[in-house]
Amino acid sequence: VRGAGLALAGLVFVTAIFFALWSTRYRATRVVRASQPMFLHMIIAGTVLMAATIITLSFDDQVASQAGCDIACALNPWLITYGFVISFSSLFAKTWRVNKIFHNPNCRRIKVTVKDVILPCVVMFVLNTIVL
Repeated sequence: VRGAGLALAGLVFVTAIFFALWSTRYRATRVVRASQPMFLHMIIAGTVLMAATIITLSFDDQVASQAGCDIACALNPWLITYGFVISFSSLFAKTWRVNKIFHNPNCRRIKVTVKDVILPCVVMFVLNTIVL
């Protein structure tokens, strides 16, 4: 079971690297620009952190010492929580950005910068750090 889990985690890592390189390579295309590459990379980073939880869950007494197992066990909630927060706060920020553009009462052109929408991501990250 450990081997299958580690193989799947490796598959996630390879796929994430591929998509990160792909979105960087095709950054200038219309589709990738519309998808906001910074948020795509945040989703990829969150996915990698969540997949890293599989590695820490594979530790037991046969693989590592008691201290190593304690560290791996303590890392699990941090990795899964931060991975989830990074992935979903970037999705939330993208949705908020689209909502702000389309619910413009003046029907004027609005410029929403990355700096404007990164704030919800930072707030969620800080709140989870306080909770953990």
